[in-house]
Amino acid sequence: MAAFTLTEDDRARFKRCLRQWDFASRRGLEPIANVDPVLPAVIKDALAVYYYPGTWDWQPELRQSLVHKALARALDGVTAAGAALPAAVALLDAYDALASTVDDFAPVRIGHDVSGLVPDPRDAERGLTTPDGSAVIYTCRIDLLAVDAADEYWVVRHQVLDEFQELDALIGDEATVAACWAWEQEYLGMEISGTIHNQVRLTGPLDPPAAESTGKRARVLQSEPSGGGRAIPQHRRLSARTSRSDETAHVEQFTAGLLRRTRIRRSRAEIGAVGMLIGAEAIEMNSEPAITPTFAAHCQTCEFRAPCQALVEGSDPEPMLAAKYRRRPAQDQSKPRLGQSTWGFGRGAAPPQW
Repeated sequence: MAAFTLTEDDRARFKRCLRQWDFASRRGLEPIANVDPVLPAVIKDALAVYYYPGTWDWQPELRQSLVHKALARALDGVTAAGAALPAAVALLDAYDALASTVDDFAPVRIGHDVSGLVPDPRDAERGLTTPDGSAVIYTCRIDLLAVDAADEYWVVRHQVLDEFQELDALIGDEATVAACWAWEQEYLGMEISGTIHNQVRLTGPLDPPAAESTGKRARVLQSEPSGGGRAIPQHRRLSARTSRSDETAHVEQFTAGLLRRTRIRRSRAEIGAVGMLIGAEAIEMNSEPAITPTFAAHCQTCEFRAPCQALVEGSDPEPMLAAKYRRRPAQDQSKPRLGQSTWGFGRGAAPPQW
């Protein structure tokens, strides 16, 4: 019996608008002519190369040359790539100038899919099942798992946007906390200390910050003598456990030019509570809720605005859905991705053919 899989996007749609959730998540539809903005996607792909664990200890110039190659490959065949590539290169070079002064962690995994069995909020000792007996599994992809000098682990989310998000939105980013919870479900005995929101702004000047505003980072190597290389442990080291007794600031934020880095230490109660929240949402999803739209500012950019409007006007949206929408293709899980465990992460590990 196949499990009922719940994703981060499913949860976001369900809480935003039930009609959008019905079209996109329950029916699995997407626009045929769906065109996502090019630059945010390629910048996130390039950041995966930038933080690839196997090349983290390489000379910065060599690592940055791989980033440039990844950008060119990502834009190969894309319309208007000739204009997008110089802009993307300039943005990533400016990012490197800033990040090299503030990165105080080493990458452990990038673009990593994790999943966890959702608990039943009515009985915390049991896993949640659907009415037909299928297990409920929550899945999400983590942009970057990083470890700091104190051997504490952090879930890093890359955000490529036009304007920085406010601090309150980052503190309340429950989806990123859910990623912490999911990681701990998959790697039992391993604790995540918190979240790092790595925001890259697409607009504004690319000038590097003044030297006195950045200081010198505490460089954390990926391959260190004490551990023989940063790998995913089944249990955290004692030094990391004891360091939690000396809690640092709950929120630390740094902003310079196009980069804003926000580190938020999450409590054990905050991370642990997410599973029950996901469980409550899954129960509601499987209870056949009445599909009603939630009209708000998000309607202006919703990909299902036209069929929703047809329903509001009392028309049949099915011909429009058949002509302009399609079933979302399943992801090819067999295709190796950058950051999967098929490559070693220690010093000298061979990178993919970038």
